[in-house]
Amino acid sequence: MLKNDPGDITLFFDLEWVPDAQAAIRLYDLPPDTPETEAIELLWKKTQGYSADCPKPFVKYLFSRVVSIAFLSRKIVWLDGVRTIDLGLHSLPKLPVAPEDGRPDEAQLIDRFLYMIGERAPNLVGYNSNESDLQVLIQRGLIHEVTAPGFCLRPPKPWEGRDYFYRYSEEHLDLLKLFSNGAMKPRLNEMAKLCGFPGKLDTDGAAVVDLWLAGEIEKIVEYNQVDALNTYLVWLRTVRFCGKITDEDYAAEQLQLREYLEDEAARTGRENLKQFLAKWDL
Repeated sequence: MLKNDPGDITLFFDLEWVPDAQAAIRLYDLPPDTPETEAIELLWKKTQGYSADCPKPFVKYLFSRVVSIAFLSRKIVWLDGVRTIDLGLHSLPKLPVAPEDGRPDEAQLIDRFLYMIGERAPNLVGYNSNESDLQVLIQRGLIHEVTAPGFCLRPPKPWEGRDYFYRYSEEHLDLLKLFSNGAMKPRLNEMAKLCGFPGKLDTDGAAVVDLWLAGEIEKIVEYNQVDALNTYLVWLRTVRFCGKITDEDYAAEQLQLREYLEDEAARTGRENLKQFLAKWDL
């Protein structure tokens, strides 16, 4: 199922995006001052599947604006000859997001994330990331003239170096591809909850556009972080299933994540972390 042991640096990542009003304005030659809500509603109406029963169909990635990128970093470090795991929860934009900060610059979000990947060369783990998150990053990056040579680097042969685009590479691991060949695809929320993890809290993906229009950027980022945490926990269960970590290491790493989140919740007062911990019966 998995050929390789966990890498020294791994990022468990997730994106949030919303229909892009500026895309609608360009596509349909709307006046530049068209209200955002009106432009987004037109995108929905022009999208296949739109109906009275489905007024907000899933818009093409090309027409979707990235508004948040969340990732949990997992690093293997050696302290005084002892192997340890270092965990860190991050996001673009960074928390806290003050109202006066305005809306995040999409080009900057994508550029910073892809630059970091190119420089640090981590393993990437996502959920449905091969067919969604990665495609969004590439398509929207092209629109904004982002350059990402490190991220795009490919060796002459797959076994000669890092390659995020090689179909069988574990340097970009899409967990959903391990769990389904295309039929009966389990959602991340379903897999996480049935594994005993918190899953989603009080928000789901359909609510992100409403939060965006209301200017609730911080709530979007917090929601995004929860998906990154669930992705990590499902991955941890997967590598244990494959025998890539021992039962003792599996239990210890879960406990370490819980302690890390408890410290972060106490330090920052983040409600998303408090709710996550309250729903996680470890």
